[in-house]
Amino acid sequence: MTKTQIISSCTVLLAPLVATAEVSTPKQIADRPSAHCQAPRWAPDGSQIAYDVYDPSKDSRETWLQKLSPDGRREANAEEVSAGRTGAADLLGGRKPPVVELEWAPNMKQLSRPYVFSSRGANKNFDLFADGDWITKNPGNDGMPSWSKDGRYIAYASQQKDSGYIYAIDLGGDSTPIRLTFWPTATEFMPRWAPAGHTLMFTRSQSGSKGQDIGVIQDTAKPQETLRMVTEWPGDEIRPSWSPDGKLIAFYANKDTKSDKVFDLWVVDATGQNPKKLASNVVVDDAQGPAWSPDSTVVFFVQQDFKTDNPVMWVRVDGSAHGTVDTGTQLNADVAAFGKGDRVSLAFKALGQKGSTDKTWERLYMVTLTMADLKPETP
Repeated sequence: MTKTQIISSCTVLLAPLVATAEVSTPKQIADRPSAHCQAPRWAPDGSQIAYDVYDPSKDSRETWLQKLSPDGRREANAEEVSAGRTGAADLLGGRKPPVVELEWAPNMKQLSRPYVFSSRGANKNFDLFADGDWITKNPGNDGMPSWSKDGRYIAYASQQKDSGYIYAIDLGGDSTPIRLTFWPTATEFMPRWAPAGHTLMFTRSQSGSKGQDIGVIQDTAKPQETLRMVTEWPGDEIRPSWSPDGKLIAFYANKDTKSDKVFDLWVVDATGQNPKKLASNVVVDDAQGPAWSPDSTVVFFVQQDFKTDNPVMWVRVDGSAHGTVDTGTQLNADVAAFGKGDRVSLAFKALGQKGSTDKTWERLYMVTLTMADLKPETP
């Protein structure tokens, strides 16, 4: 898409129809007395949430799993994820190796422990670990794994030299990593499989003023022939996420802002056509992208507005309506959605409930709602 097409494309700002969604009472699902709980990721069946714990005093990062009842109550104690019997702690002078960037398997019965993550391996760099063993042992760092929805491929970012590339492992083949991107002077990262098939989205970072852009490989069996850039705008386009139907991509961009640290919420066709701005000045997630409703009609995000404590918001992708999700919490971020039928569960981090003066440590909360609760009202 040319710069002229971008500038002249239809921009849909927040519409005048505004409403507050009726939601369940917020339930706290993760907290630590002296650390931050961040980046919730739903298991594919909605029964568990993986989340990160960051202790700034120790500069340590852990990943924990919490089982939840359908109404958001914690079931049993949270379980810490570990690389297990690899001897990695011995290689790090007795320090526990960090476990980061956990990605759930698409089928909870696929492995005895249905996830893959990145941790420090035998070479003291980061490699991928799954089902009791290392699945990469490269000289550089491997991370940001993404599992294809049919369970066949794991894509990941690998920085084996100065630049990073996207690779994939065929779990049904000989397990030799397949290189998918080939720019010698750029770094590609954050691969994300489409909801169906073997189409893969990624983010490309270039030095200088070119910034970060979003690309798609339509068929990973023919990566160079089917690669196209979805955005090549001024500034940065970051944290893309697929709509559940695979037709749209939501992301954050700063091309229309006065500061490169201020981002707006956008949506674009998977082909790169019809970009629309849905909201201005939003909070960018730590790791994930914007959260989607199960029917692909609504995006959930956090508005950057300290006067109202950074509320969780919703907006229809056609720009026809938006509103607030009354979570009862303050200074929110990292919204993750799990949907089944008309019901949606939102997990997110917050600095306590509204009115609390204890704003030191981030905790995780959960609310539930139905799509029918997102009713626009005429002011």
